[in-house]
Amino acid sequence: MRRPTRILTLAGAVPLTLLALTACTQPIALPAIPTATATSTPTPTPTSGPDVATIATLAQRQAGRGTVVSVEDEADGTEWDVLVVLEDGTEQELHLAADGTVLAGPSDDPTDPNEESRNRAQVAAAAVGLAGAHRRMLAAVPGGRVTAIELDEYQQAVVWRGDVLVKGVRHDVRIDAVTGAVVLNAADAPPTPATGS
Repeated sequence: MRRPTRILTLAGAVPLTLLALTACTQPIALPAIPTATATSTPTPTPTSGPDVATIATLAQRQAGRGTVVSVEDEADGTEWDVLVVLEDGTEQELHLAADGTVLAGPSDDPTDPNEESRNRAQVAAAAVGLAGAHRRMLAAVPGGRVTAIELDEYQQAVVWRGDVLVKGVRHDVRIDAVTGAVVLNAADAPPTPATGS
């Protein structure tokens, strides 16, 4: 059986052609993507766990006295080694988990009279505390994470010396403990990829 052939008349084709041409020449407004619901890929952090300033606060509560002068990440943010200087210049060491649980200590660290005198002098000179030095280190190395911080001496000045890790590169950052100025910010050479022989 033969099907009837449908013929598109000129009267029907002209409006369709005009509609197609109009669609090609007129800009089409696309709906805006709401930024509040858009998700971005988070930048991976170099290591996990709390920051050194948080650990210092937790250690200070556990020690109950003295001044935290050193915090070091021992196990990718899950265990921290903390050194506290007491009023007489002697030292106590604590090991803390990320939640502040004491894993070991506080235990007395052996010190001699010279070390005790130096400890007292450094703590007295440090107008900028550990938390303030931590903030300044992060400002000096944007996107970094402080994995170790210690009250120390550098070029005959009392400084906070820190290791700041960013994108796999360690920065040696030193903050003047009196003025808060960055006196050193030196990055290690990035690791070179191994080449086949």
